[in-house]
Amino acid sequence: MADEWKIQRDREGCQKPGCPLQTSRSYFAVLEWAPVATKKDPENEVMTCVRREMCDACFQDHEKTCDVAKPPIFWRAMRQVAGKKDPVLDLQSLRMLFDRLASVEDDRARALRYFCALLLLRKRVLKMAKAKTREQQQADLVLRDPKVKDMEPVCLVAPAIDISELGAIKDELLAMLGEGSEDEAVDADA
Repeated sequence: MADEWKIQRDREGCQKPGCPLQTSRSYFAVLEWAPVATKKDPENEVMTCVRREMCDACFQDHEKTCDVAKPPIFWRAMRQVAGKKDPVLDLQSLRMLFDRLASVEDDRARALRYFCALLLLRKRVLKMAKAKTREQQQADLVLRDPKVKDMEPVCLVAPAIDISELGAIKDELLAMLGEGSEDEAVDADA
């Protein structure tokens, strides 16, 4: 299961001349699914998640090339201020990521959405709702946004995770969100 959660980082960065990504305090983190050849069988490709970082202008160009039916999955991230040790979590971007993951039909995306929901619950952006229907009673989490009055509750089922793998999954999720990366970009609240 831990192999399914590995998220590759685009280490080459932006190739556009004069891109301000390296010096920008804020940037966009974009998740993309791409086919990658396996080590055991190079002819067999598996889908893997790749995280790319983009400046505002590069992100706008990327967004224009995306299919309208499949908008990019992204969030705005902030680089850590020198001397500040507390992680920064952009709750609005995390909330947008939560909503965008609803449209992705993939087990990893559903699991990621569940973990985003837990973070949003912890920060009181989302709240638990009372289960009223049979579907809601069968769900592990029934959530609503208190700022959206007429919002239908969202039902989520916890991903099947072996307890011994929780530490690895947490580390991989934090790495995907930027915690402890080489460029000291921090956009997750441990």
